[in-house]
Amino acid sequence: MQVGERNIRLVVAYNGARYHGWQRQADGLPTVQACLEAAAGRLLGHPVTVVGAGRTDAGVHALGQVANLHTTNRCFPLERFRRALDSALPKDIAVRSAEEVPAGFHASLWAVEKTYRYRIFTAPTKPIVAAGQVYHFRGRLDPARMVEAARRLVGEHDFRGFASAGERRANTVRTLTRCEVSEHEQEVHVTVTGNGFLYKMVRNIAGTLVEIGRRRWSPGRIDEVLASGDRKLAGPTAPAEGLWLMSVRYPENLSDERPAAT
Repeated sequence: MQVGERNIRLVVAYNGARYHGWQRQADGLPTVQACLEAAAGRLLGHPVTVVGAGRTDAGVHALGQVANLHTTNRCFPLERFRRALDSALPKDIAVRSAEEVPAGFHASLWAVEKTYRYRIFTAPTKPIVAAGQVYHFRGRLDPARMVEAARRLVGEHDFRGFASAGERRANTVRTLTRCEVSEHEQEVHVTVTGNGFLYKMVRNIAGTLVEIGRRRWSPGRIDEVLASGDRKLAGPTAPAEGLWLMSVRYPENLSDERPAAT
């Protein structure tokens, strides 16, 4: 980091329906990261790299994505910069907050926990207002069975059976502190909080819980998937459009040094 640089942390919300995910693409396809970098670069007067806490897939949404960027421009007060950046972005991307953080802060590496929510629309008619923001499941679900199954996922487990084929990490052990199923009018929500997630893990969990909710399997199916690590025993990958990154948690006291791994 150069002398005089600022490190700015942003909380960003977006509807991911028309984007090819968070991460910038070499072929120039529209992504959330590319939009933020272009808008911020124009405002600050120099190229910037915006680092996100999570690389959400194509079609996935966020209410609490966290990102950071470095800039030598000290002309912008933070709130003025937030408003200007928010105005410069497309209507489906919003900047909720901006704050200066220590030089070493990194939105991805410093994250302690992330919370995702998967929204399942259960009404028989199409979700006109929420189109593209929920998974429309046309059958009947038994939320009580899904609640029982979700509880079995809380704790430290090897989640290899809930990872998709694209997962390349050797260590597939993760800790979930929350996995809840709740009803909200015409929707069923699956809310998951953990210290890390494998590739498409939340969507695979949601797809498995749907199979249990529609009474294809018993809640004990979760134990079988965890014990075997066999992806074939889990349910189908739920569609991207139902997934939302809700929030990212960081250490309460930030310093210039990266927090120790937990």
